[in-house]
Amino acid sequence: MSDSVHPAITDPDVRAHLARLAARAGTIPSGATDAAGDDAARIAELRANPSWVRLPDDDVIESIDTADGDLALRLYRPRAGHRGTLVFAHGGGWVAGDLDNNDALCRALAAATGAQVLSVNYRLAPEHPFPAGLDDLDRALRFAAEGAGGLTDPTLLGVAGHSAGGNLAAALALRSRAGRAPGIRVQVLLCPVLDAPDPDRPSYRAHTENLPLTARGMQWYWGLYLADAASAVPVEAAPLRAPDLAGSAPAVIVAAGADPLSDEAEEYAERLAASGTPVEFVRREGVPHLFLVFPSTPARDAVLAAVAPAVRAAFA
Repeated sequence: MSDSVHPAITDPDVRAHLARLAARAGTIPSGATDAAGDDAARIAELRANPSWVRLPDDDVIESIDTADGDLALRLYRPRAGHRGTLVFAHGGGWVAGDLDNNDALCRALAAATGAQVLSVNYRLAPEHPFPAGLDDLDRALRFAAEGAGGLTDPTLLGVAGHSAGGNLAAALALRSRAGRAPGIRVQVLLCPVLDAPDPDRPSYRAHTENLPLTARGMQWYWGLYLADAASAVPVEAAPLRAPDLAGSAPAVIVAAGADPLSDEAEEYAERLAASGTPVEFVRREGVPHLFLVFPSTPARDAVLAAVAPAVRAAFA
C-alpha cells in the first residue's frame, strides 16, 4: 500500500483505489483545493474533472432528462417499480459539479432504495454564491411537488445530497419544516457539510493532508460559497447552527471516518435525535470523504444497503 495514502484509510478496496490515483499523480488528489495559485484556475481544474460521466442505462435504472424552465434535471427511475422521489443535490464544494459528477451515486441510491432520484443542476459559486444553489434545489422540490409533468407523486417527496449537496438538502429540509418549502418525508445527507469550517474540531485537526478532502480544502470551498464568510453565518448555510431542530423530517445521515466533516455529521444526527426526529446514522470507518463516489466498492454498497430501509419506511 502506498505511503501516500492516509493511515486512517484502512478499507482495502478504497485504499487500493487511492493508491492507484497516487501512483499516477504522485500524491492523493485533494484536487485544486489545496494548491497555491489563482482561484479561477483552480476552479477551472475542478470543473474539468474527466471522471464525471453519464453511465448508460441498464436493466435496473433508466434516466430521464427533464427541466423546469432553465433548470436542468435528471430523473433516475428504478425499472422494477418505485415509490417516492428524492430531490438530489450533487457534491463539488458548491463550486464544481453537474448532472454527471454524481451520476453513478444517483443510480446506486435509486437502486438501493427503490425511490426515484431527481438530480438538480444547480447554480455554482463563486459566480452564484449562497443562497443560489439552495434556491435552485428549492425550485426543483416545488417542481416535483407539482408533479414534474407526471413524473413524480407530489405526496411522496424527500431531499438528498452528497457533500456540499448534503448541505443544500439539510438546509432545504429546514425550509420545509418551517413551511417555506413543500413538505418532505425524509432527508438523506451523505457525508454532508453542516457547519462552517472549524479547525478546532477533532475531525478537522486529524485530516489535513493526503485525503480527497482536507481541512484546508473545506475552508477554500466555504470562502467561495459565502460571499462574506467573515460575517455572521446564516443557518441555511450551516444547518447545525439551527437553534431548534424539532419537527424536522426523518433523517438518514452517513459519515466517513477519515473526513474533516465527520464530527459535524455525527453531532447533527445527535441533535436531531434529541429533538425527537427519527434518525438513521451510519458512520463508516476506514474510508475518506468521496468514498461514495469512487468506483463501486463493498463499502459504498454496504452503506447504501444500510440506509435504504429508512428511506423505504419514509415512503411507505
